[in-house]
Amino acid sequence: MKNSGPESLSNYQIVSGLLAQRRMVRNFTQKPLLPDQARGFINLARLSPRAGNTEGIKFSLLENEKTDTYWEITMDETTKESFPWPGLLNAPTLIIVWVNPSTYLQRYAEDDKKKTGLGEDEKNWPTPYWWVDGGMAAMSILVAAESDNLGSLFFGIFSHEDALKKKYSIPEEYRAVGTIAIGHPAKHQRASKSTSRRRASLDELIF
Repeated sequence: MKNSGPESLSNYQIVSGLLAQRRMVRNFTQKPLLPDQARGFINLARLSPRAGNTEGIKFSLLENEKTDTYWEITMDETTKESFPWPGLLNAPTLIIVWVNPSTYLQRYAEDDKKKTGLGEDEKNWPTPYWWVDGGMAAMSILVAAESDNLGSLFFGIFSHEDALKKKYSIPEEYRAVGTIAIGHPAKHQRASKSTSRRRASLDELIF
């Protein structure tokens, strides 16, 4: 978030400013992040809410030249040639968010949670909270990047999950929530078609 003036801004004003100006960035410069800057974002994500305080979220941190391998796995040359946002591949940092459903089952099989019945089978979870928690961790990273005047983009992995697991030695029980690209935004940003969709008003969103 750019410095907007007096230090007397309330916490609400600071947070609302970050959320209001945050946008998905698809065109980055190649300028690297500061040393340990991305680790700081992950450290903040570590503090995000988790069902039962379960330790079921981990991250892959890919920086600088290590990001090349990611794109080699997820994009063939034909796809790269027609990719509408080539500047995305300039992002110097990628963070993959992983969740482990079995860790949640283990946590909810413990004495203080056992009566819920959620520790017996994934199917017993009406809402699979590992995905919810993973999304909140990802959002924490997006907002943290915005607070440091960086751009970010959350995007899905889809059919490439198994290949990425193999490449980065991720245990089989982990599932990918998605990837976050982080870097310095390029001057020109080509918006996706989704940005033209109307946002509902506050009154429309409240039952």
